[in-house]
Amino acid sequence: MTVKFFAYLREYTKCKIVDFPYQEDVRKLTLALSETYGDRLREKLLTPDGTELGEEIIILVNGRHVEHLGGIDTKLSPTDVVSIFPVVAGG
Repeated sequence: MTVKFFAYLREYTKCKIVDFPYQEDVRKLTLALSETYGDRLREKLLTPDGTELGEEIIILVNGRHVEHLGGIDTKLSPTDVVSIFPVVAGG
């Protein structure tokens, strides 16, 4: 599974793209990424209780926003490309 990180998330992961071990859904992927890359990333990926996606994150699976797929329970396949962006604001 390919995971791509964008903007300041790259500072937390020290990489732009990684071949990450397959996880069956977005929930398990975010938990595994948090274990691998630490609390700074976890704080962005998940709510404090770890039950939902954080409000400051956008996750796409093969170019589709998980909000339109199944949210944190979106199923994944080993060939998926997961892109993780921080929410961008400004004007």
